[in-house]
Amino acid sequence: MFSRRTILRGLTVAGTLPLWRPALARPATFRMVYFGDFAPFSQLDSSGQVHGMFVDAADNLFRDKLGLGVEHQGFPWARAQAMVRNGEADGFLTVPTPERLGYVLASARPVFTFPMCVIAAPDNPRLDALRQVRRLEDLKPFRIGHYIGSGWADANLRPLGLDIQWAADLTGAMRLVANGRVDALVDNAVSMRVRLTNTEFQSRLVELPNTLTTQPYHLCIGRSSPFADMMAQIDTVLAKRPSGSGPTVAKAT
Repeated sequence: MFSRRTILRGLTVAGTLPLWRPALARPATFRMVYFGDFAPFSQLDSSGQVHGMFVDAADNLFRDKLGLGVEHQGFPWARAQAMVRNGEADGFLTVPTPERLGYVLASARPVFTFPMCVIAAPDNPRLDALRQVRRLEDLKPFRIGHYIGSGWADANLRPLGLDIQWAADLTGAMRLVANGRVDALVDNAVSMRVRLTNTEFQSRLVELPNTLTTQPYHLCIGRSSPFADMMAQIDTVLAKRPSGSGPTVAKAT
């Protein structure tokens, strides 16, 4: 008499999965996660819903172009990334750093490209020297603030050996600059301009007219996600967008 285990063993071809095993069905909803404190790209409202430019872009791609459902959730940025890495979420919009590419696939074309600006305190005694900065390497004489979970900073600032003080989040990094604990912060110009209108920072921080580099934000899908095999299709959709689409951001004056 054959046991169930014996029967299943017989259905297995050496070195392969059992012949009877069905293919895994792809879910109907793509799970997007975001940094929940990153206005105007992704920010949580009082009810816990996430809104912003990244959310709108994901809706346009998945719902309008691909006919898929999409779920949006905002978290602290380090946690959101861990969720994609661990397979708890499907993807996010961010800079595809070497570390992230270890666990995600990135779209061939960026969804958005933004300039990076320098933020400093107007009463910083080194302000004139900061205005002369033209490259990231020029920041070596200065103390720099940034926030934990920033893959861009990990990939672009850490390797330069800069004197970096890390805050728990972007607001905390801005406070380091405003309180004189560091000289400057380099981050996304669009996000910074929204944050500089906050009453806490209006007279305490300024954007300097230095565009050191640009920051491309790509759609990234976890390698373990059941949607990973859709990246070629996503690339086709993104390739049809007009060249240079996305926000145009003027330099500071």
